Amino acid sequence: MKRTAEKVLAWIGVALQIIGVIAIGLMFPFMGSNDFKQSAIQAMQQEDASLTAANAEDGLNLLLGMLGIGLIYGIVVLIIGLIGAILIGKKAKVAAILLIIAGVLSILGNWINAILWIVAAIMLLVRKPKDTNYYEHSTTTDSNDDLSSFESLNNKDSDNNYKY
Repeated sequence: MKRTAEKVLAWIGVALQIIGVIAIGLMFPFMGSNDFKQSAIQAMQQEDASLTAANAEDGLNLLLGMLGIGLIYGIVVLIIGLIGAILIGKKAKVAAILLIIAGVLSILGNWINAILWIVAAIMLLVRKPKDTNYYEHSTTTDSNDDLSSFESLNNKDSDNNYKY
């Protein structure tokens, strides 16, 4: 069964998650540099003169630690969403469960991904595969291509030469 809509939603969510992880990953080197720390400490001290340099540096270290945890969290959610998107064509129920997990975990970080993944998961769970009715299908052969096999259906009982 084609699940194009579910695949599109899941892969858009994966792409957005990749962009978010890359953005957080690119912030890491800049926030860890001494130039950034010094300029941030100076900016914080200009806002609040009672703030000491040690307190400002502790706040920046806390922010950097939270950014690291967010990066790891984003990578884990990305992996779960990626596996779910890959499994859509093969195992729809497993893919739906993984996308629900990724969507719920992603609510804290990127709610757009959460909505996309949860909608895709609901569509995977709700849509049933079409049952193939094998009795409706017929095959054509050389003998019935010209519809000669249907002539016997049009004959009436009175046309029958053999009567018992």
